[in-house]
Amino acid sequence: MTSSSFITRRDFLDRTFQLGAVGLAGICTGALRAESREGAGTEGRWQIGCYTRPWDRFDYRAAFDTIAEAGFRYVGLMTTNSKTRLVISVETSLEEASRVGEEARQRGLKIPSVYGGGIPVAKSPAAGIAGLKKLIDNCEACGAKNLLMGGIGNKDLYERYYQAIAECCDYAAAKGIGISVKPHGGLNATGPQCRQTVEKVGHANFRIWYDPGNIYYYSNGALDPVQDAGTVDGLVVGMCIKDYRHPKEVMLTPGTGQVDFPAVMARLQQGGFTQGPLIVECLERGDPSHLLGEARKARAFLTALTGSQPLKQASPSMKGALRGGLAVVDITPPLGYRMSGYFRERLSTGVLNPLKAKALVLHQGKAKAALVFCDIIGLPLTVTGPARQKASAQTGIPAENILICATHSHTGPLYCGALRNHFHEAAVNKEGKDPREKMDYPAELIDNIVKVITVADSLTKPLQLEAGRLKQQGLSYNRRFHMKDGSVRFNPGVLNPNIVRAAGPIDPEVGTVFLKDTQGHPVGALVNFALHLDTVGGTQYAADYPYFLEASLREAFGEEFVLLFGTGTCGDINHIDVTQKERLKTETIGRTLGQTIKAGMGGLHAGKGPSLAAAREIVQAPLQHYSPDRVAWAREAIYQTGTRQLPFLKQVEAYKILALEQRGGDHIPLEVQVIRLDGETAVVGLPGEVFVDLGLAIKKASPFENTLVIELCQDAPGYVPTRKAFAEGSYETVNSRIAPGGGEMLVEAAVRLLNKLASI
Repeated sequence: MTSSSFITRRDFLDRTFQLGAVGLAGICTGALRAESREGAGTEGRWQIGCYTRPWDRFDYRAAFDTIAEAGFRYVGLMTTNSKTRLVISVETSLEEASRVGEEARQRGLKIPSVYGGGIPVAKSPAAGIAGLKKLIDNCEACGAKNLLMGGIGNKDLYERYYQAIAECCDYAAAKGIGISVKPHGGLNATGPQCRQTVEKVGHANFRIWYDPGNIYYYSNGALDPVQDAGTVDGLVVGMCIKDYRHPKEVMLTPGTGQVDFPAVMARLQQGGFTQGPLIVECLERGDPSHLLGEARKARAFLTALTGSQPLKQASPSMKGALRGGLAVVDITPPLGYRMSGYFRERLSTGVLNPLKAKALVLHQGKAKAALVFCDIIGLPLTVTGPARQKASAQTGIPAENILICATHSHTGPLYCGALRNHFHEAAVNKEGKDPREKMDYPAELIDNIVKVITVADSLTKPLQLEAGRLKQQGLSYNRRFHMKDGSVRFNPGVLNPNIVRAAGPIDPEVGTVFLKDTQGHPVGALVNFALHLDTVGGTQYAADYPYFLEASLREAFGEEFVLLFGTGTCGDINHIDVTQKERLKTETIGRTLGQTIKAGMGGLHAGKGPSLAAAREIVQAPLQHYSPDRVAWAREAIYQTGTRQLPFLKQVEAYKILALEQRGGDHIPLEVQVIRLDGETAVVGLPGEVFVDLGLAIKKASPFENTLVIELCQDAPGYVPTRKAFAEGSYETVNSRIAPGGGEMLVEAAVRLLNKLASI
């Protein structure tokens, strides 16, 4: 066959269609499927084997010994301790190849695959063809059924290389040997690139030997093989079982890295790969005895993976191993940047403790989700929207399955909203620029959120969950009070004799989900508690009491332990006990919570196994409205913010009116998210500063035993009070954008979603 014999994609597809069963299940797969028919059960359909690569420091016979001792019936020939570094290569004589086959047969091993290295196409086309025929002859001599090619990365030799393969396909078929290419970097690093090579050759005896670990490796962890596997439908005849751990590590025992093998296998089977060789390429490094142990683990893993029945197509509810990755990035702004939390301009002067964005990425089967927690007062849609889309594009996690929340620290940056815009515009009008904003913090925040999700996604490994509900009294207090004059006031002051009683409850529940590795060691925890993060004050950046909660847990579980703190519904909850003169200190709050969690760990349980799924609903909540006269008043009044010239609640109202003007419209779309972790545990994400009664209502109606309700997710529409609170008035209702009833709409949506996920 000459270069003019290369066929077009349309010709290839037409020919494949015409070949039917012969084309897709004939020459290239015939010998391999003959192996499948030799017996019934798992190893009748799947030839589970191991390549010699893990023993490349030793003679290939040592590899054969260990592979047989580990219980494998199939051995793939690859690297070894020899002059060519390969068991079989172009330089191997027929006598040597025959001897290799005999050594395998003596140990009860069959050879489904040979990787023979490169062919000398750089010398000449004829030399390349002769070299490839030599490899095919060697495969025949040792009894191998498939010759695995690594492809070529040199663009100048690309046509010549695949022309040689095209010339030799019939030659190999006549000897009962298939030829395949694997994802191997360069010009064949992905499924689509490998598919292109198959289409270029255009022969039914040239197919793909899939390698999920290499999909990750050559994309630097960016391309998930679960997604890539869909690009090779109908072309896969074998598989290198190779795992991956970021960055750039593949010498792992399968099942210990981030490749989601159940999902990859399910997708490949959906595309027609329902039987054939599954050959382990890599194991965790070690001495011979260690390699034997790892080989046994790998065989057990593949036996469990394949089972005696075909894997079902992956779906969001597909049961399988849960994998999770944790990552942390710094999001502390430079000094001199404005700080959020109060109705005055406050400039940062230092750092008590750095602000972080922390991510947990979860995989189970085809289901994926991410939760991100930022030490910041709030997150507008202009940040979370682009961050979710960009992270989804890089990781394959559906944007709607990414929950991004703020912890509501009052000692972080003021980077968005009506008050920031007022201060920024005043500075520009006065100085021609804003000297307080020496960086584009929103853009940096988006990039950091994308980064932390992407890194966490690259670090996934098997995780175990233990969840439960603990109780914490004495730290949180409802800050709204009925007064003797009949009014309701927020923060009326300690020891105030006019206080009658609290106007609402607290939520003492500490929702806790521990993340443990396969050895049972805690690597992180998701903690949900309803208490405002406004315990620090001053002009230094600080993450507030969760910083000390994490420090307390790290004392027990190590410095790498990651706390993911999701603030509960605490729109009307703070740390001030009005019956006491002294306020609780930040460190006291954090460490007290830490002690409660450590003491209560024995009461947490693993449940019935992970069952990852996510759902969301957009609620069109009504907005408050103000007349043009009031808007004009607010534009003037905002200049009195932070002074004594205007009463505090009037300052708040002016700020709120301008915030409503910026949003515009009659309604605001508010996203409610639910992420199911297992049959007993679910996480609810709500936008805004939500009143505690609303969170309690969700928990009461939830079908899940453990329901963690997190506020300030995806958007920051201000306070979300109850209808009752709107009727009572005071600060939170003045500072709310939504109209009465909007909070109850969020509750109804959350309960619908919880019931939906509990039923599937």
